[in-house]
Amino acid sequence: MILIVGGGPAGLAAAIACGKKGILLERNPEAGKKLLISGSGQCNLSNARSHEEFLAALGDFRAWLKPAFYNYDNQALMDLLAENGCGVWIREDGKVFPQSRKANDVLSTLLTVLHKRGGTLRTGFMVQSIVKAAGGFLVTLADGKRLAAEKVIVAAGGAAWKHTGSDGASYRLAESMGHSIVKPRPALSGVQIEGWDAFHQCAGVSLRAGLRIGKQMFKGDLLFTHKGFSGPVILDNSWRMEPKTAIRISFVDCTDFIRSLAENPKKRVISLVWGMALPHSVAEAAFRHLGISSDVTAAELRASERNRLINWLESAEFRIQSLESLDSAMSDYGGVSLMEVNSKTMESRIIPGLYFAGESLAYSLPSGGFSIQMAFSTGYLAGVSAVNSI
Repeated sequence: MILIVGGGPAGLAAAIACGKKGILLERNPEAGKKLLISGSGQCNLSNARSHEEFLAALGDFRAWLKPAFYNYDNQALMDLLAENGCGVWIREDGKVFPQSRKANDVLSTLLTVLHKRGGTLRTGFMVQSIVKAAGGFLVTLADGKRLAAEKVIVAAGGAAWKHTGSDGASYRLAESMGHSIVKPRPALSGVQIEGWDAFHQCAGVSLRAGLRIGKQMFKGDLLFTHKGFSGPVILDNSWRMEPKTAIRISFVDCTDFIRSLAENPKKRVISLVWGMALPHSVAEAAFRHLGISSDVTAAELRASERNRLINWLESAEFRIQSLESLDSAMSDYGGVSLMEVNSKTMESRIIPGLYFAGESLAYSLPSGGFSIQMAFSTGYLAGVSAVNSI
């Protein structure tokens, strides 16, 4: 028997792969609680990019996740749903949703597939501990009951959105068995910026920008909020950020702007900035922040002001005050160290017969359907590997 801990996408995938050999233990009254609220209830379940483009989007974790993705890729998940009555809709940007735009249809389809394959789901079963025992493992539940298993797959989620059951249980179970845990921190999180008053009026403005964190540069859509930044380029890289550290935003390339200053001495500098398609509110906030008059002409602009303005437009520095808490962030970066798990099987390198999947593992992926897809891919690989090893 194979016990799977956690009934989210990773656990459901593992249970589907295990079929009759698997028993899925979910602590909540129903499985898939976090899945039901994903994508504001519409469930952005995957991304239809080509293999190469999909893997490229996984960033730092591309190489480690590659075996799981190729074992059960985005097309395989879309086909599984469609073949069982849940057609999918692929948006222009590649994001995949159920045709109904209802997360419940995805969950009910996965549960149907689980039962078709002979799998068992037990809800209201909270795992308290897992210990290695003769012939496998002994799993103790919160009510004191004990279950024996040949293999165990831990897929109880991460430490974000605790109200869904993702309260770090996977991490505690893994740590109790000798695994190293990367301390969880918010991911897919907006950030609050120190000294934000000058830019408060820009809330709601979205634009394309570059984001520099240390020596790394990323490009994407940036959103101004009442307290700082959000938008895909921030959310997708927030796991790299910490309070009190600096980030740099590249708003525009000033090559044409520098030429315009020389060619239009009588024009107001701010109008030339607007000509670079920088939103008016952002330009006005920048001038206030830099202490430059919005009425100054190109001929009147002092060299020191010119340099400050160009530097800000191309590489504005902002210092992070805080990120969202784990209670409100959409995900977290933390969990079982990838160095301690075999990426080709999802099996622990420390304890044979123990497997990990989904957000129990220390990786963080961008928004756009990548996290749910890779939870399913790693879960399915863990299930297949566990069955094959019996």
